[in-house]
Amino acid sequence: MTTSARFFGIELDRRGIALMVGGGGLLVVALIAWQITLPQYNRIQELDTQIAQQQQEIRTKQQQVAEKTGLLLQKVRSEKLLASTISLIPNQDKLPSLLIDVTNLARSSNVDLRKFTPGEIKAMPELNGVANIQSTAAKVSLTGSFSDVLQMIGKIERLEEILRIENVTLKPIENKSLLPGAPTTQKLTVDFDLTAYIQGAKISAPASGAPPAPAVPAPAPPANPPK
Repeated sequence: MTTSARFFGIELDRRGIALMVGGGGLLVVALIAWQITLPQYNRIQELDTQIAQQQQEIRTKQQQVAEKTGLLLQKVRSEKLLASTISLIPNQDKLPSLLIDVTNLARSSNVDLRKFTPGEIKAMPELNGVANIQSTAAKVSLTGSFSDVLQMIGKIERLEEILRIENVTLKPIENKSLLPGAPTTQKLTVDFDLTAYIQGAKISAPASGAPPAPAVPAPAPPANPPK
């Protein structure tokens, strides 16, 4: 009876040696594959992370582009609205006609225009760089019934010019001339500030780089007549 050596419980015969060689080969192949695939796996993970970051950046950029587009559209709408509003504001030379308009409205509303005091024309610094708009506030005093005064104020608000009525005060007028029993119509004195807006004069600046105007030579003195 022959005995054979054993290694980890495997008989060291041809079959055992073949199994050991095959197992060792598989282990070596597995180690080599692990050494090759591990860096590639880590690289793939890094690429996935970079792709996710780039996709997030793309979404952020797309959102910023959409916001900028919305802001540009809003700017265009605001510019159109501003141009439409400015077109309703008259030039400064049309300001005297405002007194005529108010006078005609008072006459047509059966209201007595007691006072119309134009104010100083002032610039509007909050519109610097946007439009050259100025304002002036006139002191207006009316006398009439409540319904007539209310009707006239409504007509003023419907004028083409952009006007603002503020600081309105009402004071009843006592009428002692009526006979007893006669129907009475309460008269009021109404004072308010009427603010009108006008376009300032446009100042044209000389073109940049334009040559100065040539100097006009002084006329030569007359020659002495020959003696």
